[in-house]
Amino acid sequence: MQAVTPLSRERIIDCAIELADRDGLDAATLRRIASELGVHVTSLYNHVATRDAVTTGIVDTLIERADLPTSPVDWEEWVRAFVAAVGAIAEQHPGAFVALQRRPVEGAKATESFEAALAAFERAGLDPVGAYGAVKATTHVALSIGVERALWHRDAQAETAVSQLPVERFPHVRALSDQTDPEVEWAFSLVTLLAGLRVQIGSGS
Repeated sequence: MQAVTPLSRERIIDCAIELADRDGLDAATLRRIASELGVHVTSLYNHVATRDAVTTGIVDTLIERADLPTSPVDWEEWVRAFVAAVGAIAEQHPGAFVALQRRPVEGAKATESFEAALAAFERAGLDPVGAYGAVKATTHVALSIGVERALWHRDAQAETAVSQLPVERFPHVRALSDQTDPEVEWAFSLVTLLAGLRVQIGSGS
């Protein structure tokens, strides 16, 4: 007889992540999770009391699995590594990544990474408030790029039908048709972020 895997929070969250990646985050309901695991929905309540707890668990798990920079590094190295790590989460879990838009990025792993970043920015000359602002700006850019990466990975990006727009009203938009590359655009966002942070550090803000 095959042994039955005990129900646990980890198993429930893993199932939720699989459901979200396959069918979208809204599909990861308690009833769907219970059905996937072959248990009654009430069996989940000892491990995850609500749907919100599932979403929080997804965020915590994705962050724990991410290769976030946590060791002492230069501020620019931290920014590049953090943006890359968040982008990797988006590509690996394009459906579950949506959870990061509904819950703040927190937990031990994220806090360790933010601690390393704050130290790096303060070593570079920013005061604590400025360092925190730099971390927040990096997080905003990383999450925005991550959202687009997730959409592209699921082939679910929304695009304007540029070729159907009248050229006399939208000459610049029409000129971009077939000339855009998401990787180039994401790299541009990162370079722009780094340039802005250099200005802030140079001014001692």
